[in-house]
Amino acid sequence: MPPSFSLYLHVPFCLSKCGYCSFYSRPLAGCAAAPEAWLAALSREAGRLSAVWGGPIPLCTAYVGGGTPSVLSVGLWRRLNRILEGAFDFSGLAECTVEANPCSLTDGHLALWRGSFVTRVSLGVQSLRNEELSWLGRRHDAETALAALGRALSYGFDVSADLMFGLPSSRFPFQTLRTWHDSLRRVLASGVGHVSAYQLTPEPGTPLGKSNPSLPDGYSPYRFAQWYLPRKGLEQYEIASFARPGRECRHNLAYWRQENVLALGPAAWGYLVGGRGGAGFRYRNAPTLEEYGAAAGARLPVAGAERLEGRAKGIEAAVLGLRTKWGIDTEAFTARFGETLTGAVLEVLRGMPPRLVRFEDGRASLTPAGMRVANPIWAEIADLRAEGTDTWKNTSNI
Repeated sequence: MPPSFSLYLHVPFCLSKCGYCSFYSRPLAGCAAAPEAWLAALSREAGRLSAVWGGPIPLCTAYVGGGTPSVLSVGLWRRLNRILEGAFDFSGLAECTVEANPCSLTDGHLALWRGSFVTRVSLGVQSLRNEELSWLGRRHDAETALAALGRALSYGFDVSADLMFGLPSSRFPFQTLRTWHDSLRRVLASGVGHVSAYQLTPEPGTPLGKSNPSLPDGYSPYRFAQWYLPRKGLEQYEIASFARPGRECRHNLAYWRQENVLALGPAAWGYLVGGRGGAGFRYRNAPTLEEYGAAAGARLPVAGAERLEGRAKGIEAAVLGLRTKWGIDTEAFTARFGETLTGAVLEVLRGMPPRLVRFEDGRASLTPAGMRVANPIWAEIADLRAEGTDTWKNTSNI
């Protein structure tokens, strides 16, 4: 069976940069020519990928992230669609997600997407409390977010809402369980089938990271989400993701399962699978729009990569598997990486308190309690790593 691919496309534009965002993007104001340069470079990169493959590349999932993809005009989106349809084969596509913000999402976007290959919209709601949105520097209010959710649902898309916990607000010393419950409750009442719950984290280099504010422990709101959302029909299937049956984000599962993901656009990351038992390659595109534009065309604009094989690849597979409710299939893991590594991973997990790890049906997975303290569990497994990864720079002509 020929391989199929997922695609991650990065849109490096937004209306304004949020203080907590560490993803590469730039505000559109004052750089009207930038989208034109980006589309031109994107067309060259997509054409090069297709040429290397020998024709349109078959996709099983796609994800358009950013930045803010909905900040692109409908006209730019039409041109983007033509580029993608010329380089990729969407006939086997199971899912295509586009990220959007409530204040830039229009009926024009939704109508165009509905007539193309887009099946899913992920909205950056973050909160439905206006004082919290104001502190985060978001441009929308709760009413705008709810209206955007309703419009996306009315067009027939699967809709996911991003929410953020562990933040202070201007009205309370910190976000409270009551305000967190209010956001969860109102998002669910809109009819969404998927919720992503992220803890606010001061990332290095961001304005929030530089100011280093005093933030609350996120344990209580995360635990509340684990209790509340399943009671409303949304099962936790990944550390930060809750979904109604059949509404899981298939694209994200490609990352957790070490499947082929192609990168398209500046600062995008991809992963290519080696043969059975072979090395995998995680690679990144040129990190800025200028470097990306200069590199795309004559060769792929890959700025660097790491090579994963043997024990290093297996340890990453174990950690990624433990992000999900499915955990590690011990028989399949042994077939891929051998009994020695499987035994070492299971020894770590069996050494954890029983309430943190579940062993059943040939699988080892984290319980909800285990997901709440996942970082130190993953760290112990990562410490098993005895082999390094090799870094690589693209000096070829592909």
